[in-house]
Amino acid sequence: MDPVLWFVWVALLAVVVGGTATVVDTVLKHRRRVAEIRADVARRDVHDRLDAVDARIERLERASDAAPR
Repeated sequence: MDPVLWFVWVALLAVVVGGTATVVDTVLKHRRRVAEIRADVARRDVHDRLDAVDARIERLERASDAAPR
């Protein structure tokens, strides 16, 4: 194989491998970020539900205190 052709082949292979590594890295970062966002949303959902339960408990306690005995 001609040395120039060999060099072009190796350079092309390096570009393809480097590009593939960059794409894989970007995809993994994106997936990691999506997982972080989903965890944050789930955490907020849990806090919202706990706040709703606390509010309901407070309403029930107030209604219980206000009820005639």
